[in-house]
Amino acid sequence: MEKFTIKQFRERFPNDNACLAELFKIRYGHMKECPKCEHKAEYVRVKTRKCYHCRYCYHQIYPTAGTIFHKSTTPLKDWFFVMFLMTSTRNGVASKEVERLLGCTYKTALRMTHQIRKLMSGKDKDKLTGFVEMDESWVGGTPRTSDYGSKWEKYPYRWRDFNRKSTVFGMVERRGHVWAVVVPDAKKETLVPIITKSVDKSAKVSTDENKAYKRLCDLGYEHKAVSHMIKQYRDGWATTNTIEGFWSQLKRMVKGTHIFVSREYLQRYIDECAYRYNQRELGREMFNHLLLRVAG
Repeated sequence: MEKFTIKQFRERFPNDNACLAELFKIRYGHMKECPKCEHKAEYVRVKTRKCYHCRYCYHQIYPTAGTIFHKSTTPLKDWFFVMFLMTSTRNGVASKEVERLLGCTYKTALRMTHQIRKLMSGKDKDKLTGFVEMDESWVGGTPRTSDYGSKWEKYPYRWRDFNRKSTVFGMVERRGHVWAVVVPDAKKETLVPIITKSVDKSAKVSTDENKAYKRLCDLGYEHKAVSHMIKQYRDGWATTNTIEGFWSQLKRMVKGTHIFVSREYLQRYIDECAYRYNQRELGREMFNHLLLRVAG
């Protein structure tokens, strides 16, 4: 799998003109004729503006219109560079780091990273199939000192500060795609509708011993559970190791890169982590894949 290095990035996008040309190619390179005069499509760059015009009728096209770059005063090469960082690093990049690298304000850096995360959201396929693992996790928050005590010492594997953390439900195809979403709780009334909507009935479902999954067999799924309480991590084809690995990656990103993520924006960070996981086989093409999403 070939990597997209920073040297290659700088050679490909040395300035704003190169970025705008790439954006025009992606969004309008397929045009065969001008939509206004119907002549053969021949567009020329307008030097004083971020647009191209038809050689015959001067009809203008703005490649940034309707994208995350629209009306932004931030140079396009800076936008592209942040997109490069967010697709080439395993744990993403913090807005404070973007602020330091670009010399912009924190507000600008935060807006840029959030806009790019919006591009990373969304599903690449309708339903999960094959061997599907499901699990819930608790992300964010910090335990209070007063919370430590007999409960923590007696049940260290059970204790969580539910009031200070956000519940996240995830599903992953073994060697395939992952979906994860912030949910209000881990009860069957919350999880089962998500499962039936997102997982094909032909899938073989693996979960832990959570009671919320007990109805899956009645709903037509082939379901097996492993009991972490007795340190059972595999039972034939049933295991939750893959989704547990994704949780580890997500928490490394949240705790290690961003330090703190608010509940309001947690879903965007989850989408970012899931996007990199789902496109992990693309290598250098991950950046190009994200550029295609800019075009819609």
